[in-house]
Amino acid sequence: MTTLRLPVCLAVAFFAGAADARAAGGFFNTLLGEREVHVITVTDVTKKGKQLREPSRANPIYYEALVLGYQDYGRSIAGLEPPDKRAMLKLIMKLLADRGYYPGSPQHMPEVLLAFSWGTMNNRVGMSLLFMGGDKMDLLWQLEPLSIHNTVNHMTRFRHGSLGDFISEASSGRLYVISVQAFDRDAAIEGRTELLWHTKVSAPADGLDLTPALKQMAREAAPFFGRETARPVWTRAPEHPVRVDLGELKVVEAIDPDKLPITDTDRGPDAVGPAAAAARQR
Repeated sequence: MTTLRLPVCLAVAFFAGAADARAAGGFFNTLLGEREVHVITVTDVTKKGKQLREPSRANPIYYEALVLGYQDYGRSIAGLEPPDKRAMLKLIMKLLADRGYYPGSPQHMPEVLLAFSWGTMNNRVGMSLLFMGGDKMDLLWQLEPLSIHNTVNHMTRFRHGSLGDFISEASSGRLYVISVQAFDRDAAIEGRTELLWHTKVSAPADGLDLTPALKQMAREAAPFFGRETARPVWTRAPEHPVRVDLGELKVVEAIDPDKLPITDTDRGPDAVGPAAAAARQR
């Protein structure tokens, strides 16, 4: 399989964000022990990305993965333990498979490059607002100083509705975030960055444990992976999903990050992918 020589800009294509749990009533939910994850999902599809066929299990799109892993954008949030990389990858790749995106193989050469990242965003208000879809809600004027040109917007901001209010307030706080980006793989091999689509997932961080919140965020966002959203999609779910006992289960597929077409930007002991597995055996 061809080795990718990827430009550094892939790693910075991930916009920052933040959130404030007060906008979601997080303070009262925490007191009552009923913590909810309020998830904002936004997918932007480029002109070239719209030329991709709609994937399905019968007609999947095969991909190669670039793992950017855990990132703190802006100030880090003290006391957080990053989630297990393999567990996050397996969950995201399983959810992508449900949407018709399959890891490539010698029999099925990858058609696109998918870049995965997750982590926190803190104190980056402008980038936060863009990450949460503020452009699709016509909220970016809030980043400008008060002037004669935006006075009407400031006076009528209450008309944005609950979604606009939630995004406006959340962007000034702290977020947990997930990013899944699709790039043209042939262009990446040549050292060019051609974005096809970008799914951005965020949720207010206050009062929520990082790992279960990220996993629930991925589940809520899964139906919108690679699918254009005209505006941000706001969903709510328990931090810990309700347990359902199904009896004995049969494993019908296995996702092993060390055997799939994955390039990990991390070269540490937690790196995944065939190259990392080979390095550990030396």
